[in-house]
Amino acid sequence: MELSFEDALDLAHRHAVELQSLAAEEAVAEAGHTRSAQVFLPRLTADATWLRADSSFINDITLPTLTLPPRLVSRDFGPVEGTFTALQVVQPLVNVDGWKVRKQAGLGVETRRLAREWGAEMVRLETARRYFAVAVGEYAVSAGVMAVEAARQAHESARRAYEEGFVARLDVLRANTEYETSRARLMEARGDLHEARTDLATFLGLPSREDLILTSDLPRPQPPTEVFPAAPRKDLLAMETRVEAAAAGLERAGARWLPRVNFLARRQWFDSSKPIDTDSDSWVVAVNLQWTLFAGMDRQGDIAEERARTSLSRIELSQARREATREQEIASSAWHVGWSAWQASNLALESASTAANLARRQYEEGLGNMTDLLAAQAILHQTRLEHVRHQYRALVASMSAYLSHGRDPLLALSGERP
Repeated sequence: MELSFEDALDLAHRHAVELQSLAAEEAVAEAGHTRSAQVFLPRLTADATWLRADSSFINDITLPTLTLPPRLVSRDFGPVEGTFTALQVVQPLVNVDGWKVRKQAGLGVETRRLAREWGAEMVRLETARRYFAVAVGEYAVSAGVMAVEAARQAHESARRAYEEGFVARLDVLRANTEYETSRARLMEARGDLHEARTDLATFLGLPSREDLILTSDLPRPQPPTEVFPAAPRKDLLAMETRVEAAAAGLERAGARWLPRVNFLARRQWFDSSKPIDTDSDSWVVAVNLQWTLFAGMDRQGDIAEERARTSLSRIELSQARREATREQEIASSAWHVGWSAWQASNLALESASTAANLARRQYEEGLGNMTDLLAAQAILHQTRLEHVRHQYRALVASMSAYLSHGRDPLLALSGERP
């Protein structure tokens, strides 16, 4: 299965558990914001009731007759039976605490949106780290194969020279030791590659497979910049919005002391079948004032709780800012160190390659010994690995520096300067 870095980014954004969790939290916040719209919108209710009622007030009623001569008789007018239906509209006019709930819910949505965007940037950095870790593992295996082949050739040369009587048996043993050691290093590199591939496949939501073929090469890291222009970090913006939401919650708790005013309109119908068949209807239009003067200690406790939450969110914001400053300094330092180490490894690789070639020629011409040849080949193998690892570390360090300063980490790959 061929997998480019762009394909890996797409898979990560679709299958990363972290982003799915953040998207779900944003959906919850949006649902709460939608629900808070009830503070502005009318509430329409309808009800229908069938009733059958009796009372002493409508039983044993004394009435005169219409006959001559008139006389008094007792009559029962119960039970009463009928259907009562009504339609009612309540429109909020003044609901200050509801308005504050709406404001708090809107800030909650903004907080979750910023958190999701920050999570997406973190996922891009993590995707690059895992993807190119596989590329480093593949290079380590390739370098291991080259080292094994070089050690095998050195062993063959030593064996032939020993059979011809030019070298001692000690050279053959040393060459064989290096050959077996290089094979062990190759097995270890293949194990590390398998672990890196499994890590990448799990992160991308793919089945763990060994046939992943990476089609994107390890990019060259960019030289560090001395000054990063100020750019807001999404995680700090989310924290600041959360502080605003907590302050809105405190305002909401305080607004519970204020009255609510609602407009009410009601239309109702009554259809009676007993004791007489009759229909009637009525309507009511009213302005309703609701004011809870005392509710135990509920409102005082609510205000105290929201005040504590606001204080806590401000403390957490202050801590997050300090942590962001620390991360920026560490990331910038790591970028400078990683770049310098990679530049030095370029020179080291050139020197190690030259030394290995010289040692081989000298040994073939009988001017060198096996110890020098094996040492030069081991140094070349280790230098190759360290060179690509330094390149990987410098690349990840540059992306981390971009992210810690509020920039998209992918800009470090394109070479765009902040």
